Amino acid sequence: ECAHVGSTLPLDLELWHRRFFHYNLSDVKLSKNRLVEGFKLDSSAKPDPVCEPCLGGKMHANPFPSSETRAFEILELVHMDVHDTGVISPSGYRYWIPFICD
Repeated sequence: ECAHVGSTLPLDLELWHRRFFHYNLSDVKLSKNRLVEGFKLDSSAKPDPVCEPCLGGKMHANPFPSSETRAFEILELVHMDVHDTGVISPSGYRYWIPFICD
């Protein structure tokens, strides 16, 4: 019965935003373009624009300065950041690192 409860949650942007550890909503929307295997978005409901964990995380970090130069080759410039999930997974993991090719 408990497993069925988890499968009845609406798969909306707000849920995926939380599942991806509060990743940028515009990038989560891009994931529905078959860039992520198994990604399913059932609802077109707009998420709450005020996400308290995201606001708390932005209070201590300044954005990276924009650059006039762009990379021309694959993997010429890769952006990465270390994120703390806030909880330890059953496997003992606590951090995740996104890699974004410019």
